[in-house]
Amino acid sequence: MAQLISYDNGLRLVVENIPFVRSVAAGVWVGTGSAMENINNNGISHFIEHVLFKGTDKMSAFDIANAFESKGASVNAFTSKENTCFYYKSIDSDAEKCFETLSELLFDSIFAQNELDSERKVVLEEINMDEDSPEDICYDLLAKALYGDYPIGMPVLGSRENVQSFNKPDILRYMEEQYCSEAIVVTFVGNITVEKADAMVRKYFLPFVNTKKQKSTTQGSINYNCITKSFIKDFKQTNLMLGFPSISFGDKHIAIQSVLNVIVGGCMGSRLFQHIREKKGLAYSVYSSPSRYFNCGSFNIALNINSKNTRQVLDSVFEELDLLIQKGITVAELEMAKAQLKSTLIFGQENLQTIMISLGKNMLLCNKTFDIDKMLTEIDEVTAEGVNRMAIEIFAKHPALAYVGPDCGIDFEKYLRR
Repeated sequence: MAQLISYDNGLRLVVENIPFVRSVAAGVWVGTGSAMENINNNGISHFIEHVLFKGTDKMSAFDIANAFESKGASVNAFTSKENTCFYYKSIDSDAEKCFETLSELLFDSIFAQNELDSERKVVLEEINMDEDSPEDICYDLLAKALYGDYPIGMPVLGSRENVQSFNKPDILRYMEEQYCSEAIVVTFVGNITVEKADAMVRKYFLPFVNTKKQKSTTQGSINYNCITKSFIKDFKQTNLMLGFPSISFGDKHIAIQSVLNVIVGGCMGSRLFQHIREKKGLAYSVYSSPSRYFNCGSFNIALNINSKNTRQVLDSVFEELDLLIQKGITVAELEMAKAQLKSTLIFGQENLQTIMISLGKNMLLCNKTFDIDKMLTEIDEVTAEGVNRMAIEIFAKHPALAYVGPDCGIDFEKYLRR
């Protein structure tokens, strides 16, 4: 069972002690990402995630990497739309030394101009790589089609122009506004007690963390755009995605949506996989996947197809969704989906990093710890009636659509209005 400590400055510590392992996974979660940016600084959260590893007043970029790797530890970071996470995994006896190093790069980075320019090239290459990936392009287009001009619809990597312009004052200003104690969650999972973790946070974090109020958050309502976006290019394969407005990360019906997702396209036995790939052979990849954020979300359906089959594929998807709305799910589908979800949750508890990510995201977005037993109970309580009701609520809505591939000659707006 995870334990929570909330400090007077708003910073939170979540610890799950697993004494029978000999390792520790730790993460520092900051509640900021592209959803807290604007058109002029889009990409800065991700850029900061990169350049924080480029040197402090005491350590070079090599020294930082070596501090972890010389002890056999792994370290990394990632940025999403609503959070940035810096994390490591080490043997238990080295957990404090690694945490000290992680705190140093967060509080003492100097952002030397030569290092910024060097890492700027790396991020630009990441953007180039992203633009060579039709699936990544499609995900970004779908977010734009769903959310329009809301920041949640902007890409995490930002634009080339922004990345080329970011400088040290921009970084310091953004960190002053966003890297605030109330928006930071520290997580530890593994062979570490809550008392030990608390002592480390008090020593390496509390004296240095910014205690100002966070400037930009994802509070407030969002109106869905739900239009179509296309990127026409002669790729060998076409990526097609539909996004139906749906529930947020903290919604009380997450278990119901998760069951629905497994049945629709979340496994090889799902309706879309069986109907579109196995029966008709129209797609190599077909799956569904909910995207849940603080105050919005979508139920997404993604396909990798031949552009010549686009209309037939869309017809097949809506055939299945209409059938689901009209006739509902079967008892066998319900029990299969529950079994799939429960095994995924339980298997995930065998991975310290998976637990650490669950704890961090839940605390940032819901202000509560992740409770697997509660989740398992909620899955058991899902009924066919509840799933059928949610299917109608979601799939009766007008979806957003993203298309990446050769021109297929379809007016998607007209198609979706029929």
